[in-house]
Amino acid sequence: MIKIGICDDEKIVLEILQRIILKCLEELGLRAEIVLFNKGKELLETDIKLDILFLDIEMPQMDGIETGKELRRKGEECKIIMATSKKERFKEAFYINTFRFITKPFEKEEVEEVFEEAMIALGGIEQIEVYKDRVKCKVLQRDILYIEAIDSSVEFILKKGKFRKESSLNELEKELNRKVFFRINRQCIVNMAQIEKYEKGMIFINKECKFNRTI
Repeated sequence: MIKIGICDDEKIVLEILQRIILKCLEELGLRAEIVLFNKGKELLETDIKLDILFLDIEMPQMDGIETGKELRRKGEECKIIMATSKKERFKEAFYINTFRFITKPFEKEEVEEVFEEAMIALGGIEQIEVYKDRVKCKVLQRDILYIEAIDSSVEFILKKGKFRKESSLNELEKELNRKVFFRINRQCIVNMAQIEKYEKGMIFINKECKFNRTI
């Protein structure tokens, strides 16, 4: 599930952004976990891996720039959207690879536009219908490690288990996000973001999985 963080020392700001994001998710037909933080230190102490982070620049004790720098030092790669009423601080935010900016006081349309851009940039946020023990369910494309052709169906391998669907890889390719997935041979499509290593014609995914890149 996509994880979205909002960090601001003002409670009213947290509530406003949360309401706007929930509405965006509803319109996009997506679900996500939204986590609220009222200080930079609290954000840095969490174990939650965020995909998108709305981060206020002006906060007491540790401001958004310092917080962002610490996040990047820890290796966090989330899409950071900086919020501020002081445009002169935008330049500082480039040093933490800020994705976009929003200005205070917020304009609903601006927040919605920036949020949708961040969701698209994540890649593979589209859902796909699959089956688990003959029960229909939906998974995010970005969570799929790879897909293999098995007889007249395909098998989806995710970290949380295996799913199936009556389809061919040719048919499935029409549903998949082409920026995320690549067909490496007749039997297999891989999520390029999940590739850990490519060596001597072999693709390594999830440490134990290996594939020959031959069409």
